[in-house]
Amino acid sequence: MFGDSTILRLFCFITLVFVLIISACQEKNPIKNHPEMPQTILWAWERPEDLRFINTKKFGVAFLAQTLILKKNEVEFRPRRQKIDVAENTYLIAVTRIETIKNSSDKPALSPEQKQKSINLIKNTLELPNVKAIQIDFDVVVSERLFYKDLIKELRKELPSDFPLSITSLASWCIGDRWFTDFEIDEAVPMAFRMGADDKKIREFLTSGNDWNEPLCKGSYGIALDEPLKAKLISNRRVFYFNNKPWSKADLSSLNR
Repeated sequence: MFGDSTILRLFCFITLVFVLIISACQEKNPIKNHPEMPQTILWAWERPEDLRFINTKKFGVAFLAQTLILKKNEVEFRPRRQKIDVAENTYLIAVTRIETIKNSSDKPALSPEQKQKSINLIKNTLELPNVKAIQIDFDVVVSERLFYKDLIKELRKELPSDFPLSITSLASWCIGDRWFTDFEIDEAVPMAFRMGADDKKIREFLTSGNDWNEPLCKGSYGIALDEPLKAKLISNRRVFYFNNKPWSKADLSSLNR
């Protein structure tokens, strides 16, 4: 029969396996689903849009609410100037686009003052009619990442704890450059279009059946109508669709869901 030492080692092994199984089962999923948010979202950029025809139980709208341009120690505020018409019960996500001036004479200071002013302007989008969520679109370079991280952290503190907050993400960030994994957001939407030099690599990665490596990216896809993603989408994930022209009823029939 087994000796005492063998029984002890066996007991320790079984205990370790049990702990690992429990830990895996309890691993926190960073994605907050927000079931009230539709599974299909239409991005509405800076142009006139009439979306009163959509089925508001199936579709939501993420509209560009403002653009903030950071230069020197300033934040230039550009509100949406184009009209957007939606049904009264449409789930609306207010998108703030952040851009930075890259030439050396006007490069942003990325100061605490710029950060707080940006946060205040983002919070102001909550005052727009029927806004139920916020999204930030900021294609940061490496030197701007710490500023962005701090902005998100402070913004999260100033929002209601359960208010949906997301960001858009370059697809490359979701595959290998996992620099925002500790962002206090509900999800990052991988933009699988306009991917530049990484386009072929990322499309092959997805069409081969791979999934995003960054956990925060595993709740959604961002897809452009004029750049179809020939990959099988994982079910039960939200899809944001970009259209390079005003939305029409015919466009909705071309969506792959």
